Parts: sequence; C-alpha cells; structure tokens
Amino acid sequence: MWELFFNVLHIHRGRYWIRFMSNLILPQKTIHKIEDAAVSLIAAGNPNPTNEQVRAKLGGGSLSNISPVMRNFRARQRALNVETVPLMPSELHHSLNKQLEVLWKLAYQMAEKSCQVNLEQAFVSIAQIEQERDEALNQVALMENEALMTKQVINERDRLLSEVLEWRTQAFQLKEQATRLSVINEQLTHQINDIKKDLTEARALNEALQSEFIRIARNN
Repeated sequence: MWELFFNVLHIHRGRYWIRFMSNLILPQKTIHKIEDAAVSLIAAGNPNPTNEQVRAKLGGGSLSNISPVMRNFRARQRALNVETVPLMPSELHHSLNKQLEVLWKLAYQMAEKSCQVNLEQAFVSIAQIEQERDEALNQVALMENEALMTKQVINERDRLLSEVLEWRTQAFQLKEQATRLSVINEQLTHQINDIKKDLTEARALNEALQSEFIRIARNN
C-alpha cells in the first residue's frame, strides 16, 4: 500500500516538474504569442478561452506548453478583475447607523406587538382546546357509561335467555313425562276395564253357582 502511494506521488511530482521545467524553457516569444491569442479570443467575446481554443487560434502547438502559460494568464486576469471597494464616509456611516437604529426599534416594537397578539391568540386557542378536550372527555365518560349499561343489558339478556332455555328443557321433559303417564294411564284404564269385565263375569258366575246350589239344596 505504501509502495503504491509513493509511486503515485513520484508520478505526480514528475508531472509537476515537467510543467515547471516547460515554463522555464519556453521562450518569451512563445509565451507572448499564447497570451496574445487568449487576449484576441477575449476581445472577440469569449471571456474564458480554453486551452484548445487558444491552440486553435495559434494554428497548432502543444497543450503541455499552452496549459502552464494559460494558468498564469488566468491568475493575472483574476487579480486584475478584483475591484477595490472604497471605505464608507464617516458621515454616511453615522447616518446609516442612526437609520438602522430607528429601523431596529420599529422592528422590535412590531415584533413585540406581534408576539403579544400571537400570545393572546395562543391563550385563546389553548382555552378553546382545553374546552374541546373537556367536552371530549365528558363524551367519552358518557359513552363509557352507555357501554357499561349496554353490557349490563346484554348480561341480563343472556341470563334471561339461559333461564328460558332451562324452562324449555324442563317443559320438554315434563311433556315427555306427561306422554309417558298418558300411555301408562291408558294401559291402566284398559287393565281396569278388563278387571271390571272379569269381575262382572265372576259375579255372574257366582250368582249362577249360588242359584244352582239353592236348586240342588231344595231338591234334596
């Protein structure tokens, strides 16, 4: 890694050294030609000519020679274009300070009034928000009470439904018992009727036997 770094540094140093030496070995006549070409391009309406444009203006040449000359040329142009601003007169400075002081006071007063108005509006908004919050809380309390009452009603309904189901179950059981008892009653009724019939027949037979015994006794 360090070997790569020193190799790159060596290459860059070599390039800068070549450019530096090219500036040293360029004759003044060549430098003047390059700068004259740049001035001509600027005069023609190109405020910042490139190295390629300068070479085209010269009709050829090496960019390695044109580039350092144009770098120095651009640096001198920037230095010439820097405008010096004169100091402000003391009377004007004092007058501006007075005006700025007045403007500052007016701005401060306006800001203070604006802050006061905004503060009052904020208090009104806060009061309104608190009122709306209280109303919302009351509404929530009412809804909770209604929900509780609804829950109680639902519980009572479920209890009554449970009792109704229980009563229906008991009624169904009673109905089944009544059906069974009705069947038993019919069976007992048939048995009683049969017993009555047998009893009637037995009485008739007894009477016949008694009559027969009486007849036999008389005959003896």
